[in-house]
Parts: sequence; structure tokens; C-alpha cells
Amino acid sequence: MSPPGEHRVAVVDSQPGDEPRLAGLSSAVPTDITSGAPGPREIVRRASGATVLVTLYTYTAIGAEVLEQLPDVTLVATRTAGYSHIDVAAAARLGIAVAAVPDAPTTAVTEYTIGVLLMARRRLAEAASSARTGAWDFTAFSGGDLAGQTLGVIGLGRIGRRVAELGSALGMRVLAWSRRRVEVLGVRHAELDELLESSDVVSVNVALNDDTRGLPDARRLGHMRPGAWLVNTARGEVLDTDAVCELLRSGHLGGACLDVVAGEPQRARALGRVPNLIVTPHISWLSAGTLESQFSGLTDAVLAFCAGKTIDLVPGGDPMPRRRA
Repeated sequence: MSPPGEHRVAVVDSQPGDEPRLAGLSSAVPTDITSGAPGPREIVRRASGATVLVTLYTYTAIGAEVLEQLPDVTLVATRTAGYSHIDVAAAARLGIAVAAVPDAPTTAVTEYTIGVLLMARRRLAEAASSARTGAWDFTAFSGGDLAGQTLGVIGLGRIGRRVAELGSALGMRVLAWSRRRVEVLGVRHAELDELLESSDVVSVNVALNDDTRGLPDARRLGHMRPGAWLVNTARGEVLDTDAVCELLRSGHLGGACLDVVAGEPQRARALGRVPNLIVTPHISWLSAGTLESQFSGLTDAVLAFCAGKTIDLVPGGDPMPRRRA
């Protein structure tokens, strides 16, 4: 690892409003900030000579073809909790550490999940729209309670655990599936098929990787309880979106909320006519608190690295990065 004074940071995909949030980083270590969504060649150009490559957005793919052309880079850092846009295996092979900010979006995504369920089950948007027309038909919008329902949580990472805790606090029975057994008060572990078959509401909260891509597939989704609701705030590729839409059209599912869609944003535009489907533009994480935590966490991780320490490194990366010849 290079001595602290030798480091230079390249932020390769800044957008308007980001630069002030990077002030703590740029004031502490030489930092080049460039704007716009870059392709692979442009990323290499922007990060040439840097020891730390920073990406702020998950649409910026940091693949092997990029990393192999940046021999000085020993850390790739993202302000996001997810890091599926970074080829962690290639980074490890090349002696490059990878850092993310895992805690930042937990509160926002959890509150979004519970909030959209409350809104949908109580039919709040429909009732508000009707009231704006001057109607006052309070008998037309009978909704469903969450208390007493079964909540299925797929993935017990930081967000999944918090969704489970809040669901339990609302009086829901909570089932959970995770690759690693994590004990959460009031939560019963279940196989994935059992969870989908038994839950009135399912929340998808797994990270995207080779093991979770398409995890709730068409077969499994088809076994969901009739009238059940589904919320996905993870990644679009985790879920078989076509199967969800077909189950909504047939009336098998009561509804779904997708904050993420494979192929977004183009694919999301084609979902507008699917009944009982709420699509939001990947905003579950977006709050003032999350943004503050993301940029401060990113700054802390990069500055620690430059000082010869490591924090918030992702699994599978190289814990002892080394300068390459």
C-alpha cells in the first residue's frame, strides 16, 4: 500500500450537487472530480494515474477491462451499499481493495418498505385522489390491516433485519429466509418455498450476486399465496419481473411494488399498464439522511485507506491491496 502522501483520488462519475458533498475528501487528499456517466474508456481516462477510484453511481460499471488498464489503482470505493457494479473478483485478482458504505440506506429503505405497504394496503393514494375530485365516499376504500398478517423477508442483512423488526412491531408474524442463519427476535426461519407459500406480504432484501440472481423465479412466485403483496427494493435482477407481471394480470397476486427493475429505466416504462403494480424510480434509498451518511462514509473509508487502515471493505476483495508493476 502506498504511503498516505502518495495517494490521488479520481471521482469518475459526479453529478450536479455532488461536489460540495465531496469537500471533506478533496480537502484532505488530492482529488480529481469529473462529471457525467462514463463508459469504460472514459473511466480509464478519468482515473489514469490515480491510486483510488471512486464511483458514486451504480450505473458506472467498473469491470476487469477497466481495472486492468489502471495499474496505480489500489482501492475502488463506492458510496452505495450495493457493489454489483464493481467486479470484485477481478479487483482481488489484481490486488485492489473494494470499499462500500453498507449502513447508509438502512433506515430509508426500511421505512420505504413499510410505508409503501401501509399506503397500498390502506389504499391511501386512491382515497386521496378521489377526495381531490370533491368526492367523500369513505365507504369505497376499505383497506387491509398489516397486524396479524404474515411477512416474509428474503434476506436478513442490515435492511432485511430492520424490516423484520418493524414488521414484528406492527403485529405481523415474520418468516425469514437467508443464506446465513441470523437470529432476530420474533422471526422464524423458513425455507424459501415455504416462505413464499405462507406469506401475505414478501419483502426482497438480498444483495445481487450469482447466487441470488433470479432467486424468486417463476415457479416459486407462482406458489405465492393468492392475494399476496410483493415489495422489491434490492436489485431488479434478483426477481423474475415478467413472472410478477403475469401473476398481477391474472389476479393471483394482490399487488406489487418494484422500486428496482432489471433494465431500468427503459424496462420500467413498459410496466405502466400492469394492474396493481406500483413502480418507483429506484428511490427507496433516497433521503437526506442517506445522502449525508453515504458521502461521509465514503470519505471515511477513503481517508482511512490513505492512512494505511481499512474500513468497510467488501467480502471477496483483497484486504491487503498492493501496488502493481
